Formats: sequence, structure tokens, C-alpha cells
Amino acid sequence: MYLHSPSFGAMSTEPPSPESQRRRQCVAATAAASAACFAPVVVLLAVLVLAPSLLPRLLLRPHHAVPYIASAELRVLSFDAAATALAYNLSAVLRFDGGPPAPGLRSRRFTAIRAAPFYAGQELGAAVALPELAAQRRGGGATVPVAWAGVQRVAPGRGARAVASALARERARGFISVKVAVRAAQDGGEESDFACVLSFPVPHKRDGSGSGGATPGVFDGGSCADAVRREF
Repeated sequence: MYLHSPSFGAMSTEPPSPESQRRRQCVAATAAASAACFAPVVVLLAVLVLAPSLLPRLLLRPHHAVPYIASAELRVLSFDAAATALAYNLSAVLRFDGGPPAPGLRSRRFTAIRAAPFYAGQELGAAVALPELAAQRRGGGATVPVAWAGVQRVAPGRGARAVASALARERARGFISVKVAVRAAQDGGEESDFACVLSFPVPHKRDGSGSGGATPGVFDGGSCADAVRREF
């Protein structure tokens, strides 16, 4: 026969004592106070870490110009899997727009300009050094042509597989994307890096095959964007 235990029922329904409630409230208040104290410290540490890289860009932002790809052509981009070699031939017209120059200057000056194309993480040859440019405020910007052609050896293994896979995938889609990394100093300031993504229709020979580049793929132009300084 089952016997009901009064003491068990009393223990299961008895509310927490006032002392226990006070302890819980104290613990919650302490945790909230600790979080409130540590939050400004975390923000301060983040500012100290990021300030050296962000402050110059923020100060120069009113006179910061981002380059523009006025036009580009892709004649050849083919991969020889046996030789793990990537053949390329492309050109572009790089433009820096005019605008309000830095104080004390009549026009925007762009120096130490370099540009290099990349495909599937592989740099296609060495960066090309370009001449200094001066863009007048009302002159519509300054342009400079740049071209790259050659054969880039790719390390066998993961790198070669990535190139072959990317090229096959993009040929099937009908468009090939090449990134052009640009570095330039503006108005005597420190150098800045930019990334320009160029999307080309797949080049075709006149007989319809997708190699040789007799009919180049044409990119109509587009803006570049600020990039992390690491490519060159």
C-alpha cells in the first residue's frame, strides 16, 4: 500500500526562502555590472587596434579617389593541365577621375601606380608600373592603358586544380572574371590598394571554338573598390 509522505510534498512545493532570492538577485546584479564595466574596455581595445589603419583613410577620405576601368579586352585565357601553365593576354584602360584636389594642389596627382591581374588566386605575371597621372577637376579624369600577356606557371596540386575548375565552370557559364589589383599614391599621400573585377564574355575563334581569342571578350567598364593591402 502506498503511503503519502507529508514532508516530501512540503519540500516540492515550498517557495525559495528570502535569503535564497537575495543571493540570486546579487549574482544577477554582479554579472550585469561586470558586463557594463567590461563593454567600454572592449570598445577601447578595438579602437586602439584599428585606429592605426583606419585613421589615415578617414582623414584622407574627402580627397580619396577610387580608380575606374574604362574598358578592357580579354584575348586569351587558357590552362594547360599537363604543363600546369596558364596562358593569358588581356588589356585595360585605367582611369582616375578628377575632382577637388588636396589643399594647395591644382589637380589630383596619382603616383607609384602599379596594376596586376589575378585569376583563381594566381597572379598573372608581375605587376606593371604605370606613369604618373594628373587629373584636372574639369578634365574628366586621366587615363592610362595597360596590357598583360604571357604564360604563368601554376604549382601542381591544389592551385592547378583550382584554376582548372574555375576556368571550366566559368566557360560553361559564358563569362570569365579576372581581378585586377591596383596600387597608387594620391596627392603625395601613402599608397592605397584597390580591387577591380572584370567580367568578360568567353573569347571565341571565328570557327566557334573557345580558344585562341581571335574575337576578344570585351568588358564595358566598371568601378574599383578599396581593398586590403596584401596583393603586391
